[in-house]
Amino acid sequence: MMDDDPQPVVKIKDMRRLRLLAPLLLLFLGASTDPQDRVVSGFYTIDWEVQGFQPCGSRESWWVANPGPMLEVYRDLVDNEYGTVFVTVRVDLTERGRFGHMGGYTRSMAVLEVLDARLPSRNRGEDCSSARETD
Repeated sequence: MMDDDPQPVVKIKDMRRLRLLAPLLLLFLGASTDPQDRVVSGFYTIDWEVQGFQPCGSRESWWVANPGPMLEVYRDLVDNEYGTVFVTVRVDLTERGRFGHMGGYTRSMAVLEVLDARLPSRNRGEDCSSARETD
């Protein structure tokens, strides 16, 4: 006797979906490392496929996954769509990994609070010399 119950077909489709989504889930879980709450100063830049932060004293560039209140401050300071501002912000910062556009950033950050923001001076070293940060 044939069983007309479509349940086994639905379960197979669900398993196929799960198999396709599993690598994405693992990627997401691997990228969501334990964030560290800290204060950092540096240069926040928005450009074509770029939303990055370069901390003072470092050549690293961090992906700004969530600019939070920094985006409004940026828009108040920058006349064009693209540009750079100097900020001191309190952030949740991930451990090192691969983040952002094409994995080109060493860390990812979410901005919790803007402590200071201004257009950068011509000499970026001057901006960073007055910066305050915490580990």
